[in-house]
Amino acid sequence: MITASQLRGATPVGGYSWRPPSPPHIHVPQAPEDQQLVLPAYNGMNYDLEEREILKVITRNHNVVVGVKDWKYEMRRSAQAIQPFLYLGPSSATRDLDFMRREGVTMLLVIRNTMTAAASLLSGDKVARELGIQAAAVDVAGNQELIAAFPRACKIINDHLLSQFRQGIANGTVHSGAITTPGKVFVFCESGNERSAAVVAAYLMNMFNLDLISAIQYVQTQRFCVAFDDGLKNLLLNYEELLNAQRCVSAATMTTQIRSVPSNARPKRRREEDSDNEVGMSLDNSDDERFAGRGGFVPFQDNWAS
Repeated sequence: MITASQLRGATPVGGYSWRPPSPPHIHVPQAPEDQQLVLPAYNGMNYDLEEREILKVITRNHNVVVGVKDWKYEMRRSAQAIQPFLYLGPSSATRDLDFMRREGVTMLLVIRNTMTAAASLLSGDKVARELGIQAAAVDVAGNQELIAAFPRACKIINDHLLSQFRQGIANGTVHSGAITTPGKVFVFCESGNERSAAVVAAYLMNMFNLDLISAIQYVQTQRFCVAFDDGLKNLLLNYEELLNAQRCVSAATMTTQIRSVPSNARPKRRREEDSDNEVGMSLDNSDDERFAGRGGFVPFQDNWAS
């Protein structure tokens, strides 16, 4: 069968593909050995003044990580501390009760598929009851739902840390200026390398204003076997853009609240003035970076005989 393109003297240079386009590849270089990755100060949102001060106490002086040089293949079966209050690992690590007691883990947070949750195949409830600690779960139908689950997971972690800190203050075991961490959360999935690793990276982005590459590198230095495919990387990139937008809105709202408007403020501009000022404005080229470095591709070529 002759196609319309062939009748016009053009033939495709490749076969047609009917699947959805693949997400663009995001290259995350491995952090150099012996490099110290330093987290900035806590910069979270959506908490009142008291809660922010508590989270600053919990997260301070825990922001320097040295790359793990002696990583062994067997270590993928155990949990690693990404922060002194945040652990990452596989579900099999929950069965190491001695490790959980020794590290002082106070919550098990599982990131699982909804079908797995319905079949009760992956849970931390039994271990939590045996240890006398808390358990929580974040269920998603697929990895695409993770971007909506990131804020919920971050809230679960922080709410638990706040609760443990306040309980320690009430019991007299924690002082308001102490650097100790009364609460510790272990985040896990089946392998500890995909969904749970993405949640931990998103938590670092939320709490410390890290970009995608810095967050992945920080997690990878502590748990070298994490596997972020392009789908997860693009989800985290979209989450980074959402966080940046939220911070801009939060900063603008705070500025508006601080700034007082005088009574003799100038009147509002007329719509005609706004329209005149918009004439001749250049187009935004911020999206051009997404296409930088892409090679040219000609979908058809002429096949006319010379």
